[in-house]
Amino acid sequence: MRSKFLRPIFVSAIALLAVVLARTPAAAAASHANSEGACDRACLEDTVNQYLAAVAARDPSKLSFASDVKFTENTARLKIGEGFWATANGQGAFKLYFAEPEAGEVGFIGTMKEWDNPVIFCLRLKVAGGKIAEVEDFVVRDADAAKKLEAMSPNPLFMKTVPAAERATREELVKTANMYFSGLQNNDGKGVYPFAEDCNRVENGTQTTNNPDLYKTQAPSTGYPIMSLGCEAQFKTGFFKIVTHIRDRRWVIVDRERGLAFAFAFFDHAGTVKAVTLTDGSTFPSTLRHPLTFEIGELFKIENGKIHAIQAVLTQEPYGITSGWGPATPHAAAASAKPSESGAASCDRKCLNGLVDAYRAALIEHDASHLPLAPNARYTENAQDLKIGDGLWGTLTGWGSYKLYIDDPEDGAVAYVGVTDEAGMSGLLVTRLRVANRKITEIETLVTRKETAVSFTRPDGFTDPKVVPRIAGFFEDIPESERESQKDLIAQTDLYFDGIEKSSGSIVPFAPDVIRVENGTQTCPSTFGAASRNGQPVGCAAGLDSHVFEYIYPISPRVYNVVDRQRGIVMGSFMFNTSGKVKSVDVPGVGKVDESPAALRPFSEEVDEIFKIKNGKIDSIIAVMTGLPFGDTSGWSDTLQKP
Repeated sequence: MRSKFLRPIFVSAIALLAVVLARTPAAAAASHANSEGACDRACLEDTVNQYLAAVAARDPSKLSFASDVKFTENTARLKIGEGFWATANGQGAFKLYFAEPEAGEVGFIGTMKEWDNPVIFCLRLKVAGGKIAEVEDFVVRDADAAKKLEAMSPNPLFMKTVPAAERATREELVKTANMYFSGLQNNDGKGVYPFAEDCNRVENGTQTTNNPDLYKTQAPSTGYPIMSLGCEAQFKTGFFKIVTHIRDRRWVIVDRERGLAFAFAFFDHAGTVKAVTLTDGSTFPSTLRHPLTFEIGELFKIENGKIHAIQAVLTQEPYGITSGWGPATPHAAAASAKPSESGAASCDRKCLNGLVDAYRAALIEHDASHLPLAPNARYTENAQDLKIGDGLWGTLTGWGSYKLYIDDPEDGAVAYVGVTDEAGMSGLLVTRLRVANRKITEIETLVTRKETAVSFTRPDGFTDPKVVPRIAGFFEDIPESERESQKDLIAQTDLYFDGIEKSSGSIVPFAPDVIRVENGTQTCPSTFGAASRNGQPVGCAAGLDSHVFEYIYPISPRVYNVVDRQRGIVMGSFMFNTSGKVKSVDVPGVGKVDESPAALRPFSEEVDEIFKIKNGKIDSIIAVMTGLPFGDTSGWSDTLQKP
């Protein structure tokens, strides 16, 4: 659906010429340019409308981009035409614009359609020289939230002009709005909160202040009806101390004419706040048991130093994620060099497993001080660089019984697969350690929780009596005379990913009774999915031959981290990328089959996959995975990575 925005057309030769020129992208962006060539408010809003129409048509050629245009979506750096460009197919009714013409910046909060499903879309464009120089957006894929926002109209206060004599400076507007973030972070109820009496906040289509009616249809999850209170009253309760950090606050658009300040920021919830004691002495349990981060775009209406209205859009991202527009990581960490051959070989299997056990104990104790860490040791969790002591370090309370060690003494590497417990919430974890001279130089962790959305995580799958015997081979040694080289083990493993990309099980060296377990769920042989016929289990090779995995492409990078020749195990980290544009596939013998709705969106999935290989065949596969923004990367590389 194209934009309905139309500029007035005047019957004159000059106006007719302007209309003709406006049909080209470059002229359209400059149609409201002032005498100095800058893009004024009308020009900037017109550019947004053209951008939305082009996205809905999935046609970037309708716009004029700078040769070095920078584009991020949900924090990941992409090329124009990727991401939401490949799946959008319409616009919604809710449209809220804000602009800073002096800087060539314009923002938008509204609704769009993705394969006819409603989504919330938050956008920033920078226009320079009549061309789009920067694009920053994020998509909230929550149909209920999008429908609620669609049913609303933008608050008129956001369009109200502030008299020229009463306009605050850019610095003053930012200072007032930033007091909101400062008061919310580790909220104790004792701060200075610059709210007007008529202040209201809308988040993802729901009014979250002065809304007692909300509790007529749903009970407060915390036992406290915080959303029934006004802006200032909420802050004075101290309820929001669960927001442990609001970082990377970028005030990208400040609209002095309308008294608006807009920021992108990240709300970190470390998961370490187990209970909230309000300023009146009452206590409520926190419902957050693990670390998470919300990416947020927030717009403030400010007059006379007071906040009158707030419009916020937010979506959950991996804990500790960064924007792609600021520092590379929240905690700078030096890249860790690969150990020398002598340094790696100084730690045998027993030594490597001992370091894993020390690491596991340190996590439970929330204390890394006794670990033999090398200077500048690097730690990542779910592909995000974190400070050692952050993330899972603050929330892990116990371990399950399943323990799988994967050792590569020659390379100074070890991996561990286990079951986690965070205050009663179970999960699955894969951790890789790099060791040099008996010191830990790298820690890479992937963790998925049972409560993580769309994760189908079943930690109990590793104690399922039907599954346990089938994956017992991971604990068995390969006879020394039958052990394969590192190169051959990797080559056989790599054919698996080629098989997924090419929808060909025949090119993969599967053993006849191969089994795959993903996030604790057996996914082959399985009756799951369109490949199954008459409810009969489908094997791993037949699953690939069915074409149902065509939506996954490419699988890149493929990083082979640990090769345990003694047990015939290959462990690596692999990025499964899904464009979201494969709507259906032709399954041989079945016909056209619609892909799962979960595949009809752009996303990437970091997969730690472990292969047991016997006699040149893939005998069993264990995978642990978690979702990431489309185009995200783990940030790690390795000399074993396939070129």
